[in-house]
Amino acid sequence: MKKIRIYLLSILLLAGVTGCTEWLDVNQNPNSLTKSTKDLVLTGAEKQFAERQHIGSTNNSNNLRGTCFPVFGAWIGYYAHSGGWSGWNNVKSYNMTSSDYNNGFNKPYLNELKSLDYVKKQGVIDGTPAYVAIAKIMESATYQRLVDTYGDVPYFEAIKGFEGNTQPVYDDAKTIYEDLVVQLDSAVLLLNAAEEASLTIASKNDIIAGGDLTIWKQYANTLKLRILLRQAEMADRQSYITSNMNFDEAGFLSESLTANPGYIANQDGKMNPLYGFGKDYKGNLTNENQQYGLNIFLLTLYKDNGDPRLEMCWEPGVSSKDYSHGLQLGVNGAVEDHWKEAAIRMGPGIYGASDDDVTVMSIVETDFLIAEALARGYNLSSAGVSGTAEEMFKKGIEDSFNYYAARAGVEDTAPLLDKYMGAEGTLKGPAAWDASNPVRSIMYQKYIAGVGLYHYETWADFRRTGYPDPLDPTAVDNSMISYYFNIVRAQVPVRMLYTQKELDINSENVKAAIDKTGVPYNSEFIMDAKIFWDVK
Repeated sequence: MKKIRIYLLSILLLAGVTGCTEWLDVNQNPNSLTKSTKDLVLTGAEKQFAERQHIGSTNNSNNLRGTCFPVFGAWIGYYAHSGGWSGWNNVKSYNMTSSDYNNGFNKPYLNELKSLDYVKKQGVIDGTPAYVAIAKIMESATYQRLVDTYGDVPYFEAIKGFEGNTQPVYDDAKTIYEDLVVQLDSAVLLLNAAEEASLTIASKNDIIAGGDLTIWKQYANTLKLRILLRQAEMADRQSYITSNMNFDEAGFLSESLTANPGYIANQDGKMNPLYGFGKDYKGNLTNENQQYGLNIFLLTLYKDNGDPRLEMCWEPGVSSKDYSHGLQLGVNGAVEDHWKEAAIRMGPGIYGASDDDVTVMSIVETDFLIAEALARGYNLSSAGVSGTAEEMFKKGIEDSFNYYAARAGVEDTAPLLDKYMGAEGTLKGPAAWDASNPVRSIMYQKYIAGVGLYHYETWADFRRTGYPDPLDPTAVDNSMISYYFNIVRAQVPVRMLYTQKELDINSENVKAAIDKTGVPYNSEFIMDAKIFWDVK
């Protein structure tokens, strides 16, 4: 045990311990519990982390308003707003304020990052490297999303509120990214040390991987691959990316990484929150199911390719009883736009069952990440990858079919896959395999496979690659872009605004981050202040 503790401390000193203690909560309760165990705290942090990775929500109710899941779903052409409902003018117009959708920033710092910092520190004290490693991995995923949403954010000085630092500086986004790779590599070393010393973690305390440290290593590898590929369009980062394309022999995820803290079917407040896009605990359609319908952009991609996922994921119009009418973002005044008429509503292929797991990272995303890396010529042999980009492309499609089919009750996908991409299949155009432009093919299919599963990643992929082509709303009626009468610009936003709470309590450091972008902080900030990897 003594040797392991020394080894653990050595790795932490070399890799650096980063994390976040609370500074955003200015109303801390002095009577609240300040002591717990790392086991209990880890379980709670994993629940918050897993739900936020899937839908951006840590609220275990079925009310999804206030999360960014439907916002990004609308911006990237998955959803639009059905007739019979009003509102969302900020989403439709892209005219956001610093008070809109703040949970993507405030909640991770106030909740899971604070908890993970505690787990990590207790793991060092107790000499239990698996806890430290798992905390590092979840921190890395959380910080990646914060950077991808806001650019420069508090990192090295974050989570130090109890130490007196209530105004942390905003660190350089690229510098944070580089440290995330270091943290993930060190986490894998710690997991290997834990295995060698039989210092495991009880399955009941690990609702994500059930105490399987190999799965955590696979997740760390896959997350590292995602971070590196985020920068793949940057010519000046190729040497850095190539030199870091080394992975533990555990390889990448071989199945979806999910979590279930104990969701209970048909019990209010105890169900998978994604189910709230479909029904309530009584089986009635929720407001969210009525409010969001299939965007004409995605509908066109489905129809152009005879894609059976249309019927797996979506319910036909109530009145029309067909899939003929897609919604334009920003326009929902026609009779057929109404959710009771021809609007196409989300089906169980998207929202699943009320006690289903939430997805931390899907095998579908993993397939397409590997396909993209191979298509770009990166060497993944250290992770045991021996296939081709085209093979992984096809596997991604197959796993996507299987995911939606399992949720929609479709028992056999083989004939559907053959009809779609067999020798006489309906798959064509940019979503079909094109050896002359494989990255485009991969991104189109990754896009189609992301609805209800990884909206945030789709938004990030679109920003960094430009795929799928959003189409010009002035030339066609099936654009991804909003048709709202008063939009900021005919363009998908490239970021979110810094939050009002930070502008109020940490204004000097926020303003320094804003000034660094060189873009005025007005309604067009989210159109022009790109994240460092967004070079398209």
